[in-house]
Amino acid sequence: MRSFGRFFRRAHSLDVSPRLSVEPVLISLISVAVGWALAQGTAFTKDWWAARKLLAGLITELEDIEAQLQRVIVMHSRQLQVYANKGIEPAVSIPIENMFFRQYFKEAFAYLNREQRLSYQLIHSTLDTFNKKNDAIGALLEEFHNQHTTAPDEQRLLATINVWGDQVIAAYKTAMDVRWHIAYHLRNPKRPVFDINGPMHESYLKFEQELDDEVKLIIEKAKGIKREDFERIYDPKSFAAKHTAG
Repeated sequence: MRSFGRFFRRAHSLDVSPRLSVEPVLISLISVAVGWALAQGTAFTKDWWAARKLLAGLITELEDIEAQLQRVIVMHSRQLQVYANKGIEPAVSIPIENMFFRQYFKEAFAYLNREQRLSYQLIHSTLDTFNKKNDAIGALLEEFHNQHTTAPDEQRLLATINVWGDQVIAAYKTAMDVRWHIAYHLRNPKRPVFDINGPMHESYLKFEQELDDEVKLIIEKAKGIKREDFERIYDPKSFAAKHTAG
């Protein structure tokens, strides 16, 4: 009986040792797993926050561009009126910048779906086209000024007015085009679908037709405006409605 008791005590002591040595290993493994999970969670949160800032920045820039286009459209509307009266206005609108898109679109690319990517690229490429058209107007005016100052020519003046008018019409339509696409994107920020022969396509073609009619109407109605009215920098009538509303 004594020998059996000693054997039992020895076996019992051998059983306890392994259990005690495993516990620190489990604690270490759990600590590593928790640390890894926290690190992954932190990385995910940072990535989510960065993506959110990029996407918000792209939308904010569209809103800024839309606000600036209003100024440009008013300016070109006036120039269409001047052109309707066989005149020329020696002024060019300043470029509309899209610095955020240029700098961060590559970083935001992976967070955008296909419709969003195509929409952003279309909007900003059309905006670049608009800025180039304005540059062309500026170059034409500068060339005409240099030639007309040194050697005035009535035929050259009429030819330049016609070319200038065509360029103003093109710039005006392009500015309106950019504004339409921005408005469409802001109404459908998650999925600005560009369908062929679908609802969006039909809406865009209607807009293009209305734009052509609008340009013709501006030019036609402007023919009754006196030339001296264009020389006035400030017209209180333009602000009367806003003052009344305020």
